[in-house]
Amino acid sequence: MPGINGTVGRRRILRTAALLPAVLLSAGLMAGGARAAERRTDGGLCALDWTSAQALLALGIVPRGLPELDRYRRAVVEPAVPDGVPDIGARAEPNLELLDRLAPARFVGDGALSAVQGRLERIAPVTVHPPFDTRSDGDGQPGGQLAFAVASLRGLAAGLGVPEAAERAVARLDRALAAARDRLSGWEPRPLHILSVLDGRRVLIHGRNSLYHDVLDRLGIANAWTGPSGPYGHATVTMDRLAGRPDAGLVNIGSEGGRALEALAALPLFAGLPFLREGRVTILPPILFYGGVPAAERFARLLGEGLAPHHG
Repeated sequence: MPGINGTVGRRRILRTAALLPAVLLSAGLMAGGARAAERRTDGGLCALDWTSAQALLALGIVPRGLPELDRYRRAVVEPAVPDGVPDIGARAEPNLELLDRLAPARFVGDGALSAVQGRLERIAPVTVHPPFDTRSDGDGQPGGQLAFAVASLRGLAAGLGVPEAAERAVARLDRALAAARDRLSGWEPRPLHILSVLDGRRVLIHGRNSLYHDVLDRLGIANAWTGPSGPYGHATVTMDRLAGRPDAGLVNIGSEGGRALEALAALPLFAGLPFLREGRVTILPPILFYGGVPAAERFARLLGEGLAPHHG
């Protein structure tokens, strides 16, 4: 199975790179990239969202600030944010006065703050970093979201004048995938539902156009959910919709899932589901499902660690 740096991986990434929004290249990075890199070295890049913070940290750049820092540390976790990084407020509504005082050299964001784009640009240039291809049609093309994430991170790093930092991040991902394959060498593969329990009936399940699907594909594991999924690769369904794959295992992402699944297993409607009845359930800590290369690395590592001791 080829790694991200393998020949097949390179072809996929080159094809995917052509799909990246032009805004990544037109935001002032590719013109004067060396000057941008010089400004970067003093910690002058401010992340406007969690995925941009992950990308900068994966490149070895400590952000000048990022939003909802405490929630990031609970819900995203990695890459870890060093102490002393300012919290710039809510993801949907950053503190513009604080941003003005911080005076970063550049903002990096996912493009969701278009309503305040003009005000942000009066403080510093804005570079859009898209870690997830929301235009994917969910056809399950192998490597789709993962290749997009790799190409996007490489594009950001090149614009910042640190292309070698992206290669180090991709190498870490390759090592995490290889380590997970080694851990699972004694595990008999079975299809897996990758989901998070939402309430007493519904789950958020990840489909063929998700980042998780592509990591499963790299590990030689089938995604048990073949139903439709939305632009971010997931769908909200009731738990009984999973009964069509009695051979599947279940991986819940989010530490609270254990108690929720125990409650579901006690209900007659769900108690007969094979993965609940037979204990084919693995609980993983939180992972940001649209978080690009760092999220893929975290998922591969945690999945390898989580499955190996529970399945034989």
